[in-house]
Amino acid sequence: MYAFAASLLASGGCSLQPAYTKPTLATPSGWSGASAPEDNQPSLAAKPWWRKLGDDAVDELIDKALADNPTLLQALMRIDEARGTLGVTTADTLPTIGASASLTREQSQNTSPFSSSTTVLGTSASVGPSFSWEIDLFGRVRESVEASQNRLDARTADAASTRLTLVADIANDVLTLRACENSRRVLVDDIASRERTLALTRRRLQSGFAAAVDEARILTGLATSRTNLATQQEQCARQVNALVALSGQSSSRVKTLVGVAPSTPDAAPVFMPRAPAAVPAMPATVLVQHPDVISAEREVAAAWADIAVARANRLPRIDLTAALTGQWIRAAGSSLDFNTWSIGPSLSGTLFDGGTGAANVKVADARYRRAVTSLQGTLRTTVQDVENAIAAQASAELRGASTREGVIAACTTLLASDAQWKVGAVSLFELEDSRRQFASAQDAQISARRDQAQAWISLVKATGGAIALIPDNTAHE
Repeated sequence: MYAFAASLLASGGCSLQPAYTKPTLATPSGWSGASAPEDNQPSLAAKPWWRKLGDDAVDELIDKALADNPTLLQALMRIDEARGTLGVTTADTLPTIGASASLTREQSQNTSPFSSSTTVLGTSASVGPSFSWEIDLFGRVRESVEASQNRLDARTADAASTRLTLVADIANDVLTLRACENSRRVLVDDIASRERTLALTRRRLQSGFAAAVDEARILTGLATSRTNLATQQEQCARQVNALVALSGQSSSRVKTLVGVAPSTPDAAPVFMPRAPAAVPAMPATVLVQHPDVISAEREVAAAWADIAVARANRLPRIDLTAALTGQWIRAAGSSLDFNTWSIGPSLSGTLFDGGTGAANVKVADARYRRAVTSLQGTLRTTVQDVENAIAAQASAELRGASTREGVIAACTTLLASDAQWKVGAVSLFELEDSRRQFASAQDAQISARRDQAQAWISLVKATGGAIALIPDNTAHE
């Protein structure tokens, strides 16, 4: 018996299905619109990549969020839960050792007609250990452990994905708030300019050099700008609230870090970081390192192990049991001591289950196929996200250059129109049109700067940090 058990243990039992192999899925050979990184270019994988933005607000808010964010903490707790499940299944690979003890006091009455009635008192006691161990002949326990380990790996990858999303969301929200604040300051400057024009127009109106329609036109534009300012302030407040929820910091602290403050006309714009140039790693690298892909693949592996468990549950179970019992009996003035022991295998199984076991195998197989399909979807989504981030990055770079030229041209036009209007060379309508074009050009430049940094963040998130920096291009604007 010992030799038989040892041989089963050494061989690992019988395998009911082939060993797991990762599904073969088609991946692109390269990215559209992005060159392959050079071998000597540093990668941001497993590094605090957000610090490359050089934004103190991003750094502090992310540090605070990583220390105390409910969503991230829940992901970490799911890791603990999976680790506990692994401990439970791993314990099934080890023997179960127990102990039992009993003490009995009995009284019996002898009422035989051939002898006088007597009372007999007796005491008995027993104590001894017991041993039980499942011989994992068909791999049920082994595959259960494998499934639990794979799900622990999946939950670990999920936590990494949650962390990546949290960091990216905070960085994006800080950039959005900075852009919102800069757009608000553009509106403040625009309102101040319109108020100066209104004051000058009213003086002209009193002197008879302007028409009432000019005043009405300025008041209309001024009311529109003030309405836009109120809307912009609401949007900025919402961004502050989003950062408060993500980081756990107070709104006043968020505003201080980002530079949100009641601004006066001609105030300097708040800092907007410029992300370093980067290229994504090759698709094969990205799809191996991305936490979402890792999680999906580990779920496939766990589902494959579940099929083996379902198959093993249909087969008999063999347990090796042993017991050693010491007993002591005392009655009628005499005592008796003796020991008993037993050891041997026990076989248990189901003769008829109405098809439950076969149905469970089909359920496990369906879950495996669903997991494979989910992995395919995750791969496609990851590729799409990377391609979209590359396209957004290229677009933001082009818009950044064109909007800088647009702001310079619009500013020149506005200054010329204002000077010409003051001497009566152009109409108020032309001045208002120049002012609208300048405000629009400023907003376009603010959006382009924000989009450039956010496209870089999207690229990092889409690749799971598998990007390479291009040296000597880390300037900030």
